[in-house]
Amino acid sequence: MKSITLTDNEINRFLNITENLRHEKPHQYERVRIKDGNIVFILYNSKKLVYNDNDESMVILNRFLESREYVDDIQPSNNNKNISDNFDSILRNYQYTIGSDETGKGEWYGPLVITAVSTSHDENLKLKDIGVTDSKRLSRKQITSIYKKIERIGIRHETMILKPFSYNKLYDKFKNEGKNLNHLLAYLHSKAITNLLSEINTTDVLIVIDKFDYKKMNNYLNVNDNIEVVQVSNGERYIPVATSSIIAKYHYEKTLKEIEERYNINLRKTKPQNIDSNILNKVAKMHFKNVYSNKNRRNY
Repeated sequence: MKSITLTDNEINRFLNITENLRHEKPHQYERVRIKDGNIVFILYNSKKLVYNDNDESMVILNRFLESREYVDDIQPSNNNKNISDNFDSILRNYQYTIGSDETGKGEWYGPLVITAVSTSHDENLKLKDIGVTDSKRLSRKQITSIYKKIERIGIRHETMILKPFSYNKLYDKFKNEGKNLNHLLAYLHSKAITNLLSEINTTDVLIVIDKFDYKKMNNYLNVNDNIEVVQVSNGERYIPVATSSIIAKYHYEKTLKEIEERYNINLRKTKPQNIDSNILNKVAKMHFKNVYSNKNRRNY
C-alpha cells in the first residue's frame, strides 16, 4: 500500500470520480473506505489517502491528481508478464485506446520517430496474440515481422519521422524560444495524438503515454475534458504503447538505413569527428555533446 496527502480540491475530485465504486463503512478516523475488486482507497480525516499499488488504482489516481507535476508511476505487476492483464481489463472499458511512444531521442545519429496508435479492445487482443511487447525486447528481425502483422490487422496510427536535418531545425527553433527537448517531444506526441483523435471522433478514449515529462505533456496536450489521459513510466508494458514502440522502431531502422545508404556511412560504427562536416547535420543530432563539441561543429 502507498499513501499521499490530498488538497481540498483533490479530495473533491476524488469523491466525484469514485462515487460509483463500492464503498464500505469507514473505520475510526476514516472519511471514505473503498474496496471494489482490486481497487482499494482509504481517505483519512487527516486528508491522507492510502491506496493499493496496482494498475486499476493508478488510473483513477492519475485522474484526480492531473494538476500535479507528477503522479506516482504505475509499477510492474508481480507476475512478470510483459503486458499487464489488469491494465488490459481497464482498456476494455473504453471504445478506443490511444498509445504513443518515440524512438531515436537517445541516439546522436539517425531520425527521431514519434508514433501514436488508436485501437479498439478487440484489436488490443489481436495485437497481444501476435506477440506485441516492448520493442526493446525484440530483435530487428522480430520488429519487422511483428510490424508486418500489425499492418495486416490494419491498426490506425500516426507516425512522424524527423530526419536529422529537420530535427536540428526544429530543435533550434525550440531552443531559441527558451525550450528544451522535452518541450519538443511533448509537442510532437500531442500532434500525433490529436491527429488520431480527429479521425476516431469520440471522447470514449483512454490515452496512454510513455511518461517523460508530466507537466510539459499536459501543457501541450489540449483534449476534451471527457477524454482520460494516463502517463506511465515504462509504458511499453501496455499493448497500445508497445504497438507504438514497434511501429516507431521499424521506421527508425528503415529511415536510418536510407540515410546510411545515401551518404555511404555506417553510423553505428562511426564517430562524429570522422564524418564529413558537409553532411554532419544531415546524419546527426547536433545538440548531442559528442557531436556539438567536435571540430566539425564550425561548419554547422
